[in-house]
Amino acid sequence: SKQACKPSRGPQRERIRRCTGRQRTDSFPAVRCAGAGRATRPRSMAASYGSAVAAAMRSGNYVAAGGNAQAEYADLNETSRQDQARHAALLRRVDAEKRARRIVVPTGDNEVRAMLRKLGHPVRLFGESAADVRERLRSALARVEIEGEDRELVAALLAQPSVEELQPRANVQRRGKEDVYSAASRELVGARRSLAPGTFDRAKRRLTEQRLHRDDADAVGALNEAASSTFAKLRSLALAQSQAADARPVASVRSAPTQNLVCTGGWSGAVKVWDASRCECIKSVKAHADRCTGVSWAPDSSFIATCGADGEACVWDLEDDAPRARLRGHRARLGGVSVHPVGRHVATTSFDHTWRLWDIETGVELLLQDGHGCEVYGVAWQPDGSIICTGDFAGLICVWDVRSGKRIHHFQGHSGKVLCLDWHRDGFHVASGSDDHTARAWDLRRRCEAYVLPAHSSLIADVRWAPASGEALITAGFDGNCRVWRHRDWALLNDLKAHDGKCMACDFGPNLDDGVLATSGYDRTFKLWAGGDDGLGGYR
Repeated sequence: SKQACKPSRGPQRERIRRCTGRQRTDSFPAVRCAGAGRATRPRSMAASYGSAVAAAMRSGNYVAAGGNAQAEYADLNETSRQDQARHAALLRRVDAEKRARRIVVPTGDNEVRAMLRKLGHPVRLFGESAADVRERLRSALARVEIEGEDRELVAALLAQPSVEELQPRANVQRRGKEDVYSAASRELVGARRSLAPGTFDRAKRRLTEQRLHRDDADAVGALNEAASSTFAKLRSLALAQSQAADARPVASVRSAPTQNLVCTGGWSGAVKVWDASRCECIKSVKAHADRCTGVSWAPDSSFIATCGADGEACVWDLEDDAPRARLRGHRARLGGVSVHPVGRHVATTSFDHTWRLWDIETGVELLLQDGHGCEVYGVAWQPDGSIICTGDFAGLICVWDVRSGKRIHHFQGHSGKVLCLDWHRDGFHVASGSDDHTARAWDLRRRCEAYVLPAHSSLIADVRWAPASGEALITAGFDGNCRVWRHRDWALLNDLKAHDGKCMACDFGPNLDDGVLATSGYDRTFKLWAGGDDGLGGYR
């Protein structure tokens, strides 16, 4: 024990402490060693923890527990503060998105507007849809919860109404979704009765022909041979004639079904009839005070129906300069016109969200049909005459049964405006063109989309099926091209640089000639394209 506990030198150390004026910094208690009667101190800190710790203590970089030294922190620089603020904002945004996903907002427009007013937000911003407004309301409620933690306000805004309040509202919404029918006029009932027998006969003949081409091997062989000849002509199309047709762009062109005539309509309001063999104007009338937006031939080529941006549709005989009938009733500009296959009725579409059916003989409006939520533009009759389809600026194509007045189906797939429509001669395929740069074929039997053609690099202004065979489809685009597509496999048969600028309309040739094309464009001309051995097809 004497070796473990050495005697302390208390008086000498006390004298040294008084001379130097320093005090001990350690506060270790005295330790009494075994076998000794005097208390001793433990070894020094440097000896206990090593010379490195002692050096750190001398330099001031080590603060012993219980010491009086104060911790010092360096200030953040400007970049670090900005990063810290950016990180905090990101965390708040993530939290807001999480809360927004849990918040259920109403779907009614009136309720959404009322909640936005309570929060002090605008009810609608420019370019917002109804879904965008609801999303903005959801984000606003999430920010209220995060910034102010005002959950009571959010709960009050999102409070569910009672059962008594919900019942009347549900009844109103249910009534708004139901189809509403009005009583047909006596003229409309008479028109439907006169149309029905003819549509049944044409449908019977069409189905008989289709069964023959399906079951008879000789008929199938003849059909394939005729199709091969048509494809050869369409591959060899060349410019036959070009004619300046108007002082302004020529927006529409249509070929006569039974005569060698072509009709054009321009933005000047003038409508002209041309002899296709000589490309000479044989009739010109100032049909509209504003732009002419569409023309349509009668089935027997005896008259022409036109429509314009002045809100009127007109019927013109080839022999008279005065219109046979002026069809007035639309409240906005007209988009399209189409003559019924029987030849007594005309359908028109308008920017007033409606399409209408007119009696040519009397000039009476037989039917005012709404059902579209925006401007209606494209229109086309089925070859039987029993069904009509209309397309609007929302990309919706509605199919209507004229005999019953019901909408039997609708097609939706275009992401842009439906600008043109045409029925195939088989009676169940519909072609449509849109400003989403695609042309689409729809199958009414299967009620689905048959094919999508990324046809042009700009909007598609017109689509037309081959009237005699139905073996080809042509499309006209604002990229200046007119393209020919084979219906069997949708292969591109020909790509014509039709006009210097926009190609605004197209059609197959007069007399239902599938080997001839007519186009019109923004360059104020219309052109005839023919195929065959001489490349002109007799249209020199």
